[in-house]
Amino acid sequence: MRIGLDIPSGVFDDEFRAEDFAARVREFAVLELLRARRLHEHEALQMLGVERWELTALMERAGIDPTEKQFDQIKGELERLAAMRGGRPARRED
Repeated sequence: MRIGLDIPSGVFDDEFRAEDFAARVREFAVLELLRARRLHEHEALQMLGVERWELTALMERAGIDPTEKQFDQIKGELERLAAMRGGRPARRED
């Protein structure tokens, strides 16, 4: 898909280049697709052509929790619940 914008050419100069602006708009669009859960992180990596740590930093700056952080939060919650139960496994009711 291609999205076009009509922006006056006088907006851009050597200090604010059209190419840099286009890259930021692309980055923003990909991050918003991640936030909306329309893209997976591996797809965003390919589209942006960045390393995993760079995508993680972009996501965190945009207020999006990377998968690793979500897993860490779930793991912490499970550990907290297990500690509250005294480390006893949950009873199975068949």
